[in-house]
Amino acid sequence: MVREHTDREFEAELHELRDQVLLMGANVEAMIARSMRAVTERDNELARQTIAFDHRVNRQEVLIDGLAHRILARRQPVASDLRMVTTTLKLVTDLERMADLAVNICERAIELNGEPLLKPLIDLPAMAVLVQQMLRDALDALVVGDSGRAQQVIETDRHVDSFYGQIFRELLTYMMADPRAIPRAMRLQSIAKYLERIGDHVTNVAELVIFKTQGKDVRHVGHVEAEGRVAAPHGVLFICRHNQARSQMAEGWARKVLPTGVHVWSAGIAPTGSIHPDAVLVMREVGLDISAQRPKALSDVPMGDIDTIVVLGEEATLSFDPSRPAQVWQLSDPVPLTDAEARIDAFRRVRDELSLRIAAFANPVPSTHD
Repeated sequence: MVREHTDREFEAELHELRDQVLLMGANVEAMIARSMRAVTERDNELARQTIAFDHRVNRQEVLIDGLAHRILARRQPVASDLRMVTTTLKLVTDLERMADLAVNICERAIELNGEPLLKPLIDLPAMAVLVQQMLRDALDALVVGDSGRAQQVIETDRHVDSFYGQIFRELLTYMMADPRAIPRAMRLQSIAKYLERIGDHVTNVAELVIFKTQGKDVRHVGHVEAEGRVAAPHGVLFICRHNQARSQMAEGWARKVLPTGVHVWSAGIAPTGSIHPDAVLVMREVGLDISAQRPKALSDVPMGDIDTIVVLGEEATLSFDPSRPAQVWQLSDPVPLTDAEARIDAFRRVRDELSLRIAAFANPVPSTHD
């Protein structure tokens, strides 16, 4: 009789833990919706109410942590029950961070509401709706133990990233056209970034749901194939200062050797009007014609398609979308060399080095573990 009573009590504790997580998730979803209403309706009072509501979410996090730790101490759960409790401890941290980001949106809303509207808000509300739907689906997947739905949430995050890239490029054009618009554009960009980060936290939740239901840890494997090989990028962007030589040659190589379907771009911080003729010449020596390529600005690149950024040379500290970490390939710029023969030799060295590095994308080595 004691054993049976203990099992029922344990099950009740697990139900309470799950119910509290769902309640916290519902409150976070409401905060995201209200924060965006504060932006679109220019409602400062709603923004302040939403900021104040964050304290309730913080208290829920503490309550859930306490419940989970008591279960671990008293019940010593194993297998799926243990995954449920440990998943909860991690999941509530992501939920609390989403609430904090909703507070950040409200803070930017209050700042924006004191200034004239920069532009009609179309993409931001749509992006927010998508993020809220992701959170709703992730929580539903948690309730029913549906790893397939959780996987769909993970895949949807790419669309959130595309929204952010589109909004970033549009706001950049406003800032370039009118420097007086920069403060308002930066606040709108911050809101888009907060939504993008919320999407990342929802993705974390979905990954935890898969771990809970299948016992399979899928974190950090977005670019790792099942057989343990590092996959080619979904989209790659090569950046140098003028987009006239190194990055154009890299684009040419990448288009040749990377798998079909990989998006390949190059761009410059301060692009010139044409590709350097020596770059065209040395690439033709290996059978690649890049003469039809044109220098591009970062604002011309669909950043939502990009998951890999490569900065060529000393331009690593130059300003581009800071939300995406970049690889740095230290390749000297051959263009400034004044001696024609030395310059051609330098272009060839850069060409050959690029061919080796880009081939690593197309033919990744198996991952190893100690």
